[in-house]
Amino acid sequence: MNVAAAVLVVVSAAAATGAAAQSPLPTVSERVVVTGTAAPATEGAVGRTLAVVTADDLARLPVASVTDALRLLPGVWVRQRGPYGSQTDISVRGASFGQTLVLVDGVRINDPQTGHHSGDLPVALEDIARIELLAGAGSSLHGADAVGGVINIITRRDPSAPSARLAGGDYGLVQTGAAWRPATLDVLTGLSASVDRSSGFAPARDFLHQQVRMDLRFGATTVAVSHLDKDFGAAGFYGPAPSRESTIQTLVSARDQRRVRPEWTLTSDAWYRTHGDEFLYDPRVLGTQPNRHRTHVAGGGVRLGGPLTKSLRLTTGLEATADWLRSSALGDRNEGRLSGFAELEARLGRLLLYPSARVDTYSTFGTAVSPSLAMALPVQPRVKWRASIGRAFRVPTFTERFYTDPNHRANTALEPEHGWTADTGVDTYLGGTWVGTLTGFVRRERDVIDWVRPDATVRWRTENIRDVRSHGVEAFVRGQHGPVALGAQYTWTSVETDRLVGLSKYVDDYAPHGVGGDLALQLPWSFSTGLRLEHRRPVGRSSWTTVDARLARPIRRVTAFVEVANLGDEHYEEIRGVEMPGRWGRAGISVR
Repeated sequence: MNVAAAVLVVVSAAAATGAAAQSPLPTVSERVVVTGTAAPATEGAVGRTLAVVTADDLARLPVASVTDALRLLPGVWVRQRGPYGSQTDISVRGASFGQTLVLVDGVRINDPQTGHHSGDLPVALEDIARIELLAGAGSSLHGADAVGGVINIITRRDPSAPSARLAGGDYGLVQTGAAWRPATLDVLTGLSASVDRSSGFAPARDFLHQQVRMDLRFGATTVAVSHLDKDFGAAGFYGPAPSRESTIQTLVSARDQRRVRPEWTLTSDAWYRTHGDEFLYDPRVLGTQPNRHRTHVAGGGVRLGGPLTKSLRLTTGLEATADWLRSSALGDRNEGRLSGFAELEARLGRLLLYPSARVDTYSTFGTAVSPSLAMALPVQPRVKWRASIGRAFRVPTFTERFYTDPNHRANTALEPEHGWTADTGVDTYLGGTWVGTLTGFVRRERDVIDWVRPDATVRWRTENIRDVRSHGVEAFVRGQHGPVALGAQYTWTSVETDRLVGLSKYVDDYAPHGVGGDLALQLPWSFSTGLRLEHRRPVGRSSWTTVDARLARPIRRVTAFVEVANLGDEHYEEIRGVEMPGRWGRAGISVR
């Protein structure tokens, strides 16, 4: 790890410890979160950079899809090839889309075929309780791919009356959704479904998305079954052709949690996920066959947590996972992984220390060891200092190792990426729901994978060729006071790489400056309005600013709303070469 990173943590620790000597007992946030530590912890006790967006935040704002909801997280760049979540790349702190780990209730969504499928989220907006972001190295807690950060979508478990929504808009847009979480049934605890469709804002840019989810309970065991089916026009996604793509994702997960001693908890998890992808590059070419891929991931794990002493708590666990692929283009592949991890929570006065380590042993890539250390210290009432340092890694996908076409040639000898991240910052809990954070971070990576070529006459090839050095600053505030709810974020990121002779596809494609803001207001006569702004300026491209707006009014159990995305009709590309839609309006009702 670079000396500057270590100095960043140590100097911050010394300063914070000195300040804490005279601080009264703090009253930091008591909201429970599950992504920043191995066991659930209060937000004020977490030593890593963590941000939370709740269902209440989403309901007030012009959020039309789950991928739109991710835009409210600080340091996250959501880059869509298609609107309403047709195909989405997600990056954190300037890392690549493959270096972001996406979870639903702690279960991995990242697909071993390609990182482009991480946005295939089998969750409806109605299902979301909150979204947690762990920024920085997360491999000691969550394993591979947690280099830039971890996004964990937590689904709702609270009973609620039936709800439904219906909306329509430009370009033949129709959206429907319904959810029910009964309190009186013994087994069924939740049911939701949604359909989004559009004829497309441009030729071959239509889409049809269908999702269904069911939650069950059998005593101490909870089971969730969800399915997502997407069919969409992919014109220009991967080349100048009116391509078509369809994907499906099915996720089945089960969790059993029980006390084994008065203060010790044993949690058992099992999961199965399958993802299908069919891609036809150019339907105009007669006789062309689509590429078909089907991945399967099955696994299980146990974790045990409880106190060793009054000031020391242990959480430890084991996992086993199998991946297998059946593909017309990548062949048939099978891989397995065994993992073990442990984290201590140590209290030294008011200082909380979280040393942790995880070992992942792959049938293909050998063993990866991911240690980390996080610390949290309340320094004033409602103010917490935190710092962390950790190692993270990413394994290459099947596409990066085995895909070949006239423009690409994969490399079967790729090795995993690995690197270290250190960050330090201050969290301020201003009362009520108000939270403010300021963070500085550095990241050093080795053997980073990229598609490269010396010039445009040669095929792209994957190589472990890059050493990447990143650093940046993040600021974030969110809260509500009376009729006003506000969110604001700013991220500055610098990414430096070894000089490359030739062309690179992904590593150099990032936005040094990211600005986001949202505002929700209660207006006279029961009206409410919500605004969301996003500004980006990627390297080597023009900047853009988009504004989305919402106006709503409840009438008893029915809320009528009007929304406009890209209010200023901005012309922009989140993915280089893939046009995004201009102004797009929709209107509808929701019933609760």
